[in-house]
Amino acid sequence: MSQLYNTLVHVVEVEFCIASSTGTLTCNASRRNQYMDYENRLNEYTSEVTVIPHRRISHRKNGTINTQNKTTIQDSSASREEHVSFSAYTNKSQSGLNKRHIIKFEGTVLNLGHHYHPEDGIFIASVTGVYLFHWTINNYSDYTLTNILVGGKVISTTTTSVSSANNSGSAMVIVTVQKDEHVWIQTCCNTANEVDGNTLGLDNAFQSTFSETLLFSVV
Repeated sequence: MSQLYNTLVHVVEVEFCIASSTGTLTCNASRRNQYMDYENRLNEYTSEVTVIPHRRISHRKNGTINTQNKTTIQDSSASREEHVSFSAYTNKSQSGLNKRHIIKFEGTVLNLGHHYHPEDGIFIASVTGVYLFHWTINNYSDYTLTNILVGGKVISTTTTSVSSANNSGSAMVIVTVQKDEHVWIQTCCNTANEVDGNTLGLDNAFQSTFSETLLFSVV
């Protein structure tokens, strides 16, 4: 950090003062006051930054600027956005589900951060932020309604149609979720609900899915 400070002071000196051929700096009163002000600000700032080695340092000599090595500084308070995403599916069919039954999507294709819990079908937000959720329910010849709940509050609903064939219903929501809030999919309104599932494979189909991604965190 002392090397960074000396470097920055040198840059300030050559910016506000004039160097003679012998290297002596001459500053008028106005420039000297500006120089002292900048030096004081450097003392405060260099205690709060992280130094990243980089190429290029500029210094002035006889009215010309030469480019050599430079030190880049980065605010230490900056942090990388946490990646929170999952994509889950039902790996077996579930039938006879009563209303308000939490659907377990047991298989996972992606689970960054492991904030989705396949053993109970619940996602727990690790940070407060804006999240995107999507789910699809597959079944055969059954009328199944499902809700997505955030912190126990219903946010959206989807349904499958009734026909003598395979059906599916999907929905997507973008919603603010508070840190540690729980999000899940559950059956709604009917009894004896059916949710199809299957293992992944070229000849296997009819998985129901539940996915999420953190769009951005909110401070």
